[in-house]
Parts: sequence; structure tokens; C-alpha cells
Amino acid sequence: ITADPTVKRASNTYVTALFDEYAHNFEHSLVDELGYNGFERLRRAFDRAFGGRENTPVFQLVIDAGCGTGLVGEQFRNVSHHLVGVDLSEAIIVEAQRVRPSLYDETRVGDVTDVFREMKPVSLIIAADSYIYFGDLVPLFQSMEEGLSDGGFVAFTLENVSKEDAKSLAETTPDWRWQLTPSGRFAHRKEYVESVAKHHSLDIFHYEPLVDFRYENGVGVQGHIFVLQKQQKDL
Repeated sequence: ITADPTVKRASNTYVTALFDEYAHNFEHSLVDELGYNGFERLRRAFDRAFGGRENTPVFQLVIDAGCGTGLVGEQFRNVSHHLVGVDLSEAIIVEAQRVRPSLYDETRVGDVTDVFREMKPVSLIIAADSYIYFGDLVPLFQSMEEGLSDGGFVAFTLENVSKEDAKSLAETTPDWRWQLTPSGRFAHRKEYVESVAKHHSLDIFHYEPLVDFRYENGVGVQGHIFVLQKQQKDL
């Protein structure tokens, strides 16, 4: 754990280079080698938020933020009228189009915080394992607040620190917000996410802890699933 609050976000250059290099082997490495299943669990949690899969509505404009090869986009395809895949890495967008050629109605290479604003009003934003490259969530949540339609939803995963680190932080820095982990990804405290959401007109619609959703060196990684809804403006 690197308790450095001055590191607020992984640079776009770093993330782009990482996934450009990783693109062809991305899915095999993530799913087969690391046992990643956050994308499936995000959809199941989303359905639970609406009281079951049969009650989950269809959304007009859906953005898959940090779409990678389309793992989570595929999970949400049947509730998306128009599905847009967005990623910083052009190479991974090309890989998504190769392995899932009919998945996205549209793809964009760019920063999701820009795309949310450019494509507003957005009905639903989905983000599996992509917001972990943001430490400070304020700029991201500002862009979601601006981009989402009133009553629109965002469903995403984040990482948490290990139980041991959580205990240590509770004693030394109980109001910690995010931690940069040795993996180069950020872990977030649940209460911090809730606070930022509240300040950007995003209500907690559903929350679940995400236990052992990937493995690193044989150790399960802990995380969060959030489903937020943008507040309706009073008429």
C-alpha cells in the first residue's frame, strides 16, 4: 500500500501504454490466469438492484467506460438499445471488435470523462475494473453527474484494500479515501465513494461488497459494487 494522496490518477499515457501492450492477451490473462469475474458479478448485482433480471429495464444510451475487449458490455447488451464502447487504448478497441464484432453499436477511443459530457444525456454507464485507475473520484463523478440523464444510472466496480490493511488503516488513518496499491491500481474506502456520490447528485441505489473477484499471487482481491442513480430535478 502506498499512502500517497498526491497521486490522484493513473496518467492516460500509462493506461494507454499498458493496454496497448496487453491487448491481444488481455482477456486470457484476466479471466483464465487471474480468475477475474467482476464483469459477471456486476450484472448479477445490477439485476438484484431492480428486484430480479426480469425487472431490469432497457436503457436507451449505454456507455461501457473502459470497455476493454467487451466482457462487461456483453453482459449488458440485452438491456442496451445503443451500446457505446469507450477506451483509451485503440489497440484494445480493435481487439474488442475482433473478438466481439457485433457487440457495440459504436466505439470511441478517448477519456471517458470527456465522452460522458460529449454524449449526454446518457441513460446508463457501466464500468467494470476501469475506475480503479482513478484515485481522486471527484473529477470522474463530476463528469458522470454532467453526462447522465436525470434518473440515469451508473454501475461500477472498485477495489478495496485487504482486510489486514483495512484494520491497519482504521487505526492509523481512519478517514482514508484512496490508496495506491503495488499493482498500480487504486483501492477506495466505501464511505469515501458514498461521500463523493452524495456531493454530485448521485444516490446509492444498490451496494454489495465484491469478495475475491480476482486473484493475485493466490490471494483474493477485495472490492465494491456500486449502482448509483442521478437525482431527478424537481419540476
